[in-house]
Amino acid sequence: MHISLGLKILDGTPNYFVIEDIGRVSSIRHFEKLLQEMMVYVRENGIQSVSIVLNEKESANIEYLDLLRTFDFWQQETQYFYKRDLSSFKHSGKGFIEIKSIEQTSADLFKEVWQETTIGMLNASSTLSVEKEFIGMKSELGHDYAKSCLIAFYGNSPIGITMPHIEPGTADEGRIFYFGLLPRYRRKGWGSILHKLSLYFLKNMGASYYIGATGHKNIPMQRIFQVNGCQMFEKKFTYRLKGHSN
Repeated sequence: MHISLGLKILDGTPNYFVIEDIGRVSSIRHFEKLLQEMMVYVRENGIQSVSIVLNEKESANIEYLDLLRTFDFWQQETQYFYKRDLSSFKHSGKGFIEIKSIEQTSADLFKEVWQETTIGMLNASSTLSVEKEFIGMKSELGHDYAKSCLIAFYGNSPIGITMPHIEPGTADEGRIFYFGLLPRYRRKGWGSILHKLSLYFLKNMGASYYIGATGHKNIPMQRIFQVNGCQMFEKKFTYRLKGHSN
């Protein structure tokens, strides 16, 4: 899909497809062509979960919203985006938490812990199973995906997962594909510790800055961002295509 300059896509075909940034759309007709082209791609590839993200200015455009409803997209989530410069970030990488990659453990254990971290989550829930999210993640991140699949342990017990990576198509933008703690380890300070450790991994991967996002209802994650020096810089709105879920 190349109809819009600056278009940013998270492509986990055939499980999910997200237009995270519609780029420099110049008119309602331009936006309509973008949606038409996307729908052709979605049908041809049998994609199950389809979303498009608008910033505040775009979401205030009534014509855009009417067009999204015409294509059967409905607002699912409001997200807060945070940013942190990593050039001066310092962290020993040591502490009470031990990190093991999927190569040191197993894909089955990673997905098992991932599944448990979704219990009681405050962000809008995915329509996809963890298995399908995992397959989509492999498609999006490419052959080095395993380096980003990390399980956090306290002693011999897994406490959560983190998935730091360099955003595809960029040289130094750090992202965390998914971050979560098991319910019994929440609200005890472990989240900020694991998130800070994730930033350390991102810097070692070559990231010069970090971009993170969470739902507007997820106050604990917003506090974690703030504790670790991240500043909110943008609010975005996610619209999901109805009838495309597992």
